[in-house]
This record gives sequence, C-alpha cells and structure tokens, in this order.
Amino acid sequence: MDYFLTIAASDNSGGAGIQQDCKVANELGYWALSAVTGITAQNFNKTYAVEAVSSKVLEAQLQQSLHSFPVKAIKIGAICNKENIAVIANHLNAFSNIPIVLDPVLSATSGASFLNNSSLHLLKETLFPLTRIITPNKPEFELLVNQQITTIEEGIEIAKEKCKEWETAILLKGGHFDDALIKEALITKHEVLCFVRERKNYTYNHGTGCTLSSALACFLGNGSSLKESYSLASNYLTTLFDNLQIKLLP
Repeated sequence: MDYFLTIAASDNSGGAGIQQDCKVANELGYWALSAVTGITAQNFNKTYAVEAVSSKVLEAQLQQSLHSFPVKAIKIGAICNKENIAVIANHLNAFSNIPIVLDPVLSATSGASFLNNSSLHLLKETLFPLTRIITPNKPEFELLVNQQITTIEEGIEIAKEKCKEWETAILLKGGHFDDALIKEALITKHEVLCFVRERKNYTYNHGTGCTLSSALACFLGNGSSLKESYSLASNYLTTLFDNLQIKLLP
C-alpha cells in the first residue's frame, strides 16, 4: 500500500482542500492520510469562515502520519496561520526524500484569506526549499513576488530567478492570464518547459488547484519526472472536470 499525505485545510463542501486531496489520491491508488491545518465554512460559491487548528494538534497529526506510515508523496495546501508554517517545516526537514508539492493557497477564490503578508517570508524561507515544486496561479505568484504580472511570458522571466532563490521548481499556472488558450510553464533552475492547452469554461471549477497539485504529488511519488507528472496530472484534471456533473447552488 502506498501512502499519500495531504497537509491542508478542511472544506466542508467536499470540493477542495483535504476532502478533494483525499479523493484524488484514492483514485490514483494511494491510501490518503491527512494533517488538517484549519477548518473552513464554505459552499461552492463563497468561504464564510476560516479557523486554524492549534499548532499542538497539527504537530500531533504530522508526527503520527510521518512516523507511523511509509509516506510516498506529500501535498501542502492552505496552512491558515504563521505558527503552523513553522510546525510543518520542522517536521518535513527530516523527509527530504519524499516528493513534496506545495500549492500556495493564500486566499480562497471568494476572497477569504488563509495567510497574511507577514507569513509569506516564513513560507518562502522555510517551506519552499523543502519542496520539489510549488504551483502558484497568477494572483498567488503576484503576491509571492510582490508585483503585478501582465503576461505568462513576464511571469516566466521572474520565475526563472525565483526558482533559484526559493530552491524549488515552479509550475506557473495559466488559467488567470488573459489568453485564448491556457499557457502554463514548468520552470526549474536548468530549463523552462511551456505547455498550451484548450481553455474550458466549466460551470463548476471548485477545487481545480487542489486536484492538480494532489495529482502531481501522486505521480511524482510513483517515480515520474516533473514533466511527465505535470502532463499526467493535467490530463487527469481535464478528464475529471469534463465528466463532473454538479448541480450548483442558486
């Protein structure tokens, strides 16, 4: 049995966060473990409340997950407060052999914040270097680099420097850029790989970022390269959302 660990917030609607991460991991052949960083109250349209779990509880979850099971892949999502960034970094320091994917969920699509500006420096300094790759979208990357970005090409040039500074690869997602097609880039210290795919306007798109990052971690855990893992995860995401039939709230 292969074990996957998600370190993220709970989404009571089941479409994102811990719940979606676990569903993806199970579908891709893993037993899903979880360390809950926070509790949210939300539906498909809006996040109404976010409350971080105590550092003591998060620490106990991480301790049991990482030392009781042979974890093969780790995904990190919303962390919810600064104290819990330090707890996660302290525990993952000893597990650098496990591929870690970090989706820097800094706020919900509805606008509710998971991390404030004072937490970003700690996130970049302590957690980014432990990861195999981070997966920001345009708004998240703009917050991380503290500047506006107009095009994916401009974002790539910035990411080429940041992946060296942060000591991690960057998947710059393209959904929020104003292009007819979705352009995405996988940037490492040594190369830039660009991908283009059809833009699809799904009525329901809750949890797409969680789905992609979790699938990416699963494929990396299976031993696939970054490029292959991205391609497999992207295809998985597209197939999943093409076939979802969700009745949205009015």
